[in-house]
Amino acid sequence: MKRKIVLWTVIICILAVAAIGAKLQIIETFQGKKIPYDKNITMYKMEIDFDPVERIITGNEKVKYTNQSNTAFQALYFHLYPNTFKKEDTVPFEKNEMDRAYPNGFEQGYIQIEDVQQNSEPLNHGVMGLGDTVLKVNLKNSLEPGEKIELDIKFSVKIPPSYGRFGYGEHTVNIANWYPIVAVFDKKGWNLEPYYSIGDPFYSDIANYRVEVSTSNEYIFAHTGECIKREKVDGKTRWTLEAKNVRDFAMIGSENYKSMEDEIDGVKVFSYYFEDPFGDLALSCAKDSIKIFSECYGKYPYKQFSVAASDFFIGGMEYPNLVFIDQSIYKKEYKEILEYIVVHEAAHQWWYGIVGNDEVNEPWLDEALTEYSTLLYYEKKYGKEKMNEVYKDLIARPYQAYESRNPSHKNGVCRSIHKFENAHEYQALVYYKGAIFIKELRKKLGDEIFFQAMKVYFDKYKYKNANTEDFIGVCEKVSNQSLREEFKKWLRYEKE
Repeated sequence: MKRKIVLWTVIICILAVAAIGAKLQIIETFQGKKIPYDKNITMYKMEIDFDPVERIITGNEKVKYTNQSNTAFQALYFHLYPNTFKKEDTVPFEKNEMDRAYPNGFEQGYIQIEDVQQNSEPLNHGVMGLGDTVLKVNLKNSLEPGEKIELDIKFSVKIPPSYGRFGYGEHTVNIANWYPIVAVFDKKGWNLEPYYSIGDPFYSDIANYRVEVSTSNEYIFAHTGECIKREKVDGKTRWTLEAKNVRDFAMIGSENYKSMEDEIDGVKVFSYYFEDPFGDLALSCAKDSIKIFSECYGKYPYKQFSVAASDFFIGGMEYPNLVFIDQSIYKKEYKEILEYIVVHEAAHQWWYGIVGNDEVNEPWLDEALTEYSTLLYYEKKYGKEKMNEVYKDLIARPYQAYESRNPSHKNGVCRSIHKFENAHEYQALVYYKGAIFIKELRKKLGDEIFFQAMKVYFDKYKYKNANTEDFIGVCEKVSNQSLREEFKKWLRYEKE
């Protein structure tokens, strides 16, 4: 899960307790439903070369961006997340994680911006922010509301020997949060938060991607989006990947991947694994998750979903159409853990992927819904008795243990990730207490109203970014009840 200590606590629990702009244009049809596409959506086109020996990416990114705000822009801002890995004191890991994050010792990773141009003319730009994680591009002319701009960014990326979201290990190269991505501009202005060590400190808008990746013939990639073409070019293999209406783009590469696939309700589901005997378990759990969450919340709108084993020491991590799973838990003794992680990450396709939110300042919104959705999977697949067992062992009991150790501690759930003291506090409140609250909300509203509210929330905010006020508003309108005091009591939420 996030940072994803959550899931290592899951391990401990199981082992210990036996447990739109203007016009809309139709661009494709999926299972009889037309998917609307906003013409003003940001478009990323990348042509990159991946050197698997040096673990270096070089390439060019073309970004088509529309100013959809009411403010004229003199500059555009991009996140440069790989620069967090340049120094040991800025890497997104807590001190007690460093040995697992860098089992062979620290080496730096980074991104270098070689050039930024508009219409073949160079633009003045600079790198700023904590850890040099923000690129500011000064524009020659103001970008007025409704106006479009296209930038060419030449960059290179050095991937570090890290068993995290961005890094390589013995089996895989994890390529996530790796390219210049436009920061979100909202009512607060430009969101330029750094890459914190707790939670998933990301916040992005929906965009379209076309990524061409050239590398040695031995490499197989699990990836966001669809593989449109795979061809031999100049002694290398070039993968052409496309993804529409997603809020990020990630890949995992390996020379040793085996894969299997199946289909559920028109969605192709892939499992990438190694010599492990449980690639099929990951596949079946992913299939069941897609089916259950589609029925409970709203249909999964993409044509594919991939679960990929990787060198990833913190359990699992979600990206659009793709989830990372720690390859070391593809073992008999961890079967239950593997299922829990795959399901949790699959649920994030709804809460974060399709319905987005500011994961820096309101991380509870996607995490609590996702953690509760994991319980819902057990209820729908195995029955309420199994769901209650999982709830007791993996959510209620760990939260009670946290409370007993911190009886007088402030336990606000709805707050920014940098306001949590450590990952354990974040886990207990955002995941556990957040899920307990959603469970109580369902009980208060009743099943019919609760699931109606969830479907309305999903449908209203899919491909958008929602916030706590949006969620409260839907729940109150659908239920015709005042619920603000419930949110205040459980989350310590106060309207700004």
